[in-house]
Amino acid sequence: MENVKINEKKIKRPHSVRIENRSGGTVSGVEKLVSATADEIALITSEGGLTVTGADIKLERYSVEDGNLTFSGKVNAVKYSGAKVPLIKRIFK
Repeated sequence: MENVKINEKKIKRPHSVRIENRSGGTVSGVEKLVSATADEIALITSEGGLTVTGADIKLERYSVEDGNLTFSGKVNAVKYSGAKVPLIKRIFK
């Protein structure tokens, strides 16, 4: 299920990340699972791109309908990515 449309306006799903003792966690507001390997999970959330890196990462559950994802494994980093600022804007701040 993608963003809900009411009167042609998109409403973002609520988004949260919960890491439990660096040994797994849950993510809500997931719009798309891009990839999942033993070292990394890459997602698109309602707040932008999200990458979880670590070791022995296993995707436990992912529900397309409600946008919730659960994983286990050692978490080393959680990184958000967004749109890059154009080079011209970076040069002429």
